Amino acid sequence: MSLTIDQLERRFSQSLEVFKAAPSFNKKDKRTRLISQIDLVSREPKGMRMLYDKLPELEEAGLFRDTVWENPAKLVPGLVGGTLLAGSPTSTMEVLNELRMICVSESRINLPGYTARQAEEFLQRVVVSTFEMAFEDFSDAGWQRYPEGELRKIRLLFDIMVEHINLEALKPYLLEEIEVIVAHRPVVVTRIKKILAVIRDQMALGGSETDEALKHYVEVLYAPTPLAQKQQGIRQYREGLARLGLEKLEAECALLGQRMHDSGLVSEYQLEMLHYVRTTQPQLIPEVLALDAHGRADYERHKAFVDHLISEFIVSGNKQAVYGLARVLQRNLLSRKTAWHAFNRLVSIEIHPKVAERLQHGNLSDFELTPMQSLIGGTLCALGLPLGVRQGNNPTCQSARGISMWSRHAPAKLINLLIDAATTNNLVFRYEGETMESKEVLEGLTQQFDFKLDPVSIVLVPLLDKVYNEMMKRASVKHFGKDPHASVNPAFYGHWIQHGFRSVYNPALHAIEKFEEFVRIFYASYHPDYNGGHHLIYPVPTGIFITDASANMLGYHAISLLRIEQDEGGTWRAYFFNPNSQGKQDWGQNIHPTVAGNGERHGESSLPVDEFVSRVYAFHFNDLRLGDKHWQVPAEIITKVTRLAKESWGVKYRWI
Repeated sequence: MSLTIDQLERRFSQSLEVFKAAPSFNKKDKRTRLISQIDLVSREPKGMRMLYDKLPELEEAGLFRDTVWENPAKLVPGLVGGTLLAGSPTSTMEVLNELRMICVSESRINLPGYTARQAEEFLQRVVVSTFEMAFEDFSDAGWQRYPEGELRKIRLLFDIMVEHINLEALKPYLLEEIEVIVAHRPVVVTRIKKILAVIRDQMALGGSETDEALKHYVEVLYAPTPLAQKQQGIRQYREGLARLGLEKLEAECALLGQRMHDSGLVSEYQLEMLHYVRTTQPQLIPEVLALDAHGRADYERHKAFVDHLISEFIVSGNKQAVYGLARVLQRNLLSRKTAWHAFNRLVSIEIHPKVAERLQHGNLSDFELTPMQSLIGGTLCALGLPLGVRQGNNPTCQSARGISMWSRHAPAKLINLLIDAATTNNLVFRYEGETMESKEVLEGLTQQFDFKLDPVSIVLVPLLDKVYNEMMKRASVKHFGKDPHASVNPAFYGHWIQHGFRSVYNPALHAIEKFEEFVRIFYASYHPDYNGGHHLIYPVPTGIFITDASANMLGYHAISLLRIEQDEGGTWRAYFFNPNSQGKQDWGQNIHPTVAGNGERHGESSLPVDEFVSRVYAFHFNDLRLGDKHWQVPAEIITKVTRLAKESWGVKYRWI
């Protein structure tokens, strides 16, 4: 029999008194019991309000002492969303921390060295970084994998947070977030669409510079042209198109195409126009897609196939595929013979029931979408935007990195992998002469798969994850004492991965070794000033230490080094693909990866080379070309990189 809220509150009060009275040696056990009571209370509106009222007492009792939440200055707003979805007790402690921050912002709690303004800014950043949850009713199928009680707890928390936060004050943060997303060009755009929907529906936009910028992005998605703004809905818009002469219709197509080209966002009006001109004025399709001469040439060569793609597979439920199609044509992918044949085969496959189920589960739109429409639309997006693939809330950075890499440098391979995976729900790889099938591997790193991904990832990642994990297990046994990535990465990603490999981390000794030589080899391999003026041809699988704003180590992460070039100011920068959806970050020590403004192409992040290398722990290189070039790297570079490393993630390790 379930307890009433009054009974739950009494149990909470009893547990709190026991916790307060507990001696230090027994505090941890009593806190665990208290958190379990708080978890139950927090799932009821009255209970959440009561916790908000009780936070000063909980703080005074030492609830946060000796936990990761103890020092608020070290907390990262961008990590809150994942923590809230981690399940209790972690999620419960995170909820309590946000309630504590509200109290600090209102001066109901005073924390040494942490001001009410800092707490307020933290809360604002949290709401912006968790926007999908902050204004979500959790009715979509994608949320079904989370326990109902956990989602109710999160909803009640954000109800209180939104009450205590001035939405007007969020506008600069929201604009910054929108500009980062637009610059990064992700394949999945549900986040920016949610932000723009809330701005449209819940915020008054005046005449300030920030408001005008926000208004621009809202218009791009919901009313991108004067004609769209004039008509009341898509049906009326289509009727309006029928009344336009050819010259005005062409101008409307061009404006829609330009809006999509500038933002990477596809409006319902853009989709409507594409289908309209396909049947009435097909010569205007290149205008709608904003194609340049290269893209137009590819379109002219493959008109019939493009017509088939638009009519059969690009619908309201995957309208972002319009941009994907445009980018595929711009990349001239259909004129690559292998990619052309592979794509022609993909559009006629029969999807395995299990894969179809995953694709339907991953439909993030409000429209019906067949598994084939989802797959083909997603394939267009992944091929058109190789750096727009993301791992979501999955520990699958290696798989996301692979999809991105294949899309850029082996599109036919990626499509063939999709054909195998989609038709058989299985993938076959070879590792050092041994065949490996995903269906024979019990599990990968992911325990609960996050379906808020692009369709290509939904099809491939559950299988790739198992293959990669199995390769790592075999390598750990077969090459005991060596970093398994050295042999796994070339087998998993492909022939362009160099077989030379360096890692500074010795797992047997839990120590960092030969760091100076490591840094020298990196510069001599990839920095044009020290490698003979050469630039990268293929991406380099690279392992980095992720650090927070206080430069504390958070964990390991897989990225791809894409290029090292000078920016407009003459600074040598490392441009890289980061699959974790985090564009602008704070890695401590004033190290801030950027996604725009420093020569980045869409989807790239970048840092000055020395700052980048200070976070690298493993990379591949061509040992045949190294020679003695690494001894030419200046000592001052080694000194700076070593200092940044030792004073951040290096604190956790012994250096030998």
